Amino acid sequence: MTIQPIAVRRKNGFTLIELMIVVAIIGIMATVAVPSFVRYQNRARRAESFANLAALAKTQKAYFAEYGLFVGAQMVPSTATGQNPGPEKRDSATVATEFSSVGWYPDGNIYYDYDTNTGGFGAGCNCDTCFTSTAYGDVDGDGGVAMIMYTHPNVDETDACTSLYYGGVGIPQIRNGSTVYDEPVLVAGGDDF
Repeated sequence: MTIQPIAVRRKNGFTLIELMIVVAIIGIMATVAVPSFVRYQNRARRAESFANLAALAKTQKAYFAEYGLFVGAQMVPSTATGQNPGPEKRDSATVATEFSSVGWYPDGNIYYDYDTNTGGFGAGCNCDTCFTSTAYGDVDGDGGVAMIMYTHPNVDETDACTSLYYGGVGIPQIRNGSTVYDEPVLVAGGDDF
């Protein structure tokens, strides 16, 4: 039996220590990458609400230009189906039905509930020339509700609606010292991932 030099033996494979180092590196990379990927997925799901609220606001403004009023709507689909928002998509048929009078419907199934608060329709809104549309969702499935609001104030910006169902929390948001109007914005104090 001849003894082979170490250099010859190493050509045949990896040592156990080398394999364990590779496994440790992969484990460390996974612990960093998986949570980042989950946050990325949740932000992508939340993007639905921003796009839908912007489209709903355009539709509301077009309706106001033609008929002189904004159209209020109850929170759907939860109030119609009894299924609260979560990390799974739900059928948007009840949303299309609730918002049919204004002519808006979401494109495809949805993660969020939607409503619109207007003067004379809901709570916390006393002006006839303003509205607030809100999306409520729990895309990360932790039980906390995230709210995204689109607030359109009256002409001189002296009055605005709160969210229809969370009046104390759902108020127009402040960014850099100014109230944010006419764009979707994540409500501070709601669920964030």
